[in-house]
Amino acid sequence: MTKVSNTIAIIEKNLSAMTEVEAQIAQYFTTHALTADDLSSQQVAMDLHVSQAALTRFAKKCGFSGYRAFIFEYLNSRDSVEQSFEHLKHPLTKRVLLDYDDITQQSHQLIDEDQLQRIAELIEEADRVYFFGQGSSGLVAREMKLRLMRLGVICEALTDQESFAWTISILDPKCLVIGFSLSGSTMTVLNSLTAAKEKGAKTVLFSTQAADHKEEYTETVTLASVPHLDYGNRISPQFPMLILLDILYAYFLEINREQKEAIFNAYTFPPANQKV
Repeated sequence: MTKVSNTIAIIEKNLSAMTEVEAQIAQYFTTHALTADDLSSQQVAMDLHVSQAALTRFAKKCGFSGYRAFIFEYLNSRDSVEQSFEHLKHPLTKRVLLDYDDITQQSHQLIDEDQLQRIAELIEEADRVYFFGQGSSGLVAREMKLRLMRLGVICEALTDQESFAWTISILDPKCLVIGFSLSGSTMTVLNSLTAAKEKGAKTVLFSTQAADHKEEYTETVTLASVPHLDYGNRISPQFPMLILLDILYAYFLEINREQKEAIFNAYTFPPANQKV
């Protein structure tokens, strides 16, 4: 636990085991830029209208001996991150790079290698794979479709509610549907995944709020996040998805690698001046 992003990742890993009050405390630490002055137990308890005992229970849920141990690690890790960027002069440069560093470090902590291997095998076993996403998540869906098509996967990316609906009508148990919802609140994607599950298809959700849907789909993959990531106002919202999808792609490529590389190498682009 050497960086604040790692502390945030630990909080997010334990969200599913938290009470409503503890989840409220967790949100405070994962969505606010906090300083030492903000973090006394008395101040936080007053700001959140919770008891100091609730703060202790929250810290223990995260694996710390108590609230003071949690805050010590939280502040030390933040200082270590900021020191690595102290050579930068412009605060905007620093803020953007801090967000990227935060996402990268969180991703390191959140990655479940066994789960990514299972998903790679689901892709390998499926007759058809469909990617559902809207907005920035739709761009990720298209990216994954293009990459897997070149490895011989029969797949399609859908980015609107009407397309989700007609795709669900042709699903069967040999299909796999992978949904992307950064916020975890894109109901068209979530409802479509649920409908796909009812048709017998395997379902996978990539989301920053995957813990909220842990029992609903075949696999739920938790993505790293920073405050307001889904707005895309500092860094690309696709970034945490692409980190995990690059790893997933590597896992999938390793299954029958020679066959996939032969398919990939057989694919050639037409000359730039040739009409297609």
